Amino acid sequence: MADKTLKKEDLGKLVDSVRAKGGRFVAPTLLARQVVFRSVKSAEEVATDYILARNSFKEFLFPQTEVIAEFSMSKDSVGLKGVEVNAPETVVFGARPCEAASLKGLRALFTWDFVDEFYTKREDRTVVITVGCTSGDEACFCTTVDLSPESTEGSDVYLRETEDNGYAVTGLTEKGKKFLDTHAAVFTSGAAKEKPLFMPEKLPAIDLKRISERLKDTAHYDDPVWAKLTMKCIGCGACTFVCPTCRCFDITDEGTAFEGERRKNWDSCQYDSFTLHASGHNPREHQPQRWRNRFMCKFNFYPEKFSSKGCVGCGRCIRVCPVRLDITEVMEEFSK
Repeated sequence: MADKTLKKEDLGKLVDSVRAKGGRFVAPTLLARQVVFRSVKSAEEVATDYILARNSFKEFLFPQTEVIAEFSMSKDSVGLKGVEVNAPETVVFGARPCEAASLKGLRALFTWDFVDEFYTKREDRTVVITVGCTSGDEACFCTTVDLSPESTEGSDVYLRETEDNGYAVTGLTEKGKKFLDTHAAVFTSGAAKEKPLFMPEKLPAIDLKRISERLKDTAHYDDPVWAKLTMKCIGCGACTFVCPTCRCFDITDEGTAFEGERRKNWDSCQYDSFTLHASGHNPREHQPQRWRNRFMCKFNFYPEKFSSKGCVGCGRCIRVCPVRLDITEVMEEFSK
């Protein structure tokens, strides 16, 4: 139950308070007529009327490209030196509950067989403030994957918009409660009437249990339905880049023959080079095979291996797909 409120007119005070303590404030902003997460310096930059930012805030925990080591080579030696993780204290404001739920899966992956400090240190130093949705569109399907605008998984602080142009504020985690205490002067006591939430209609033809059962049976590998449903995919990878749960990366050495940087760069299972062997053999030679892998990752590998959601129903992949490939149509097919 919320016992604090944040007036929208005081959002600037919160930005200033975070920045005064050396923190980074990340929020949805309007850029080139699209709402995207960016680091901001003032409340005037923050967008408050939006459904979902076009990009996921995962890129502030897991950047699209980053240096993880530096190398040098000479006639007599080879040197490799690690770099310090750049992990500033960060506040992510205005995330939606669906994408905050992706953090459990990302954490599980980046601590699975090796603790990736480049991710874990950033997440440890990030406070996620979610805002319950008061609007949505036809691409939203969080309720179909058992989430909702009321979900709090992955959130440190949960906000509900109020009728008096503010937010009802609830601290959820120790990190979130500490954040509220640290910036207590910005918040006021008391409750206010909350605006109703937008609840996407649960898609009746989708059965997650049935999808899981079918994907566990490897006989589906050769099902012609994959080609039928996904042949139009052009392999651009946009769906994976905006997805809050996708986390594939490649490591490359960039520089000269004598010195350079070892970088971790985002990769996509939708690229034809993703599984291409040095021999020239590609076990996923055709696009429907790559798309099958993506679907398997979200509804079989992630849930089975990490007990977490591989899809949070945010609908970003549907909105950005240039050929209108809709993941819910595949979910419906595999629910039969």
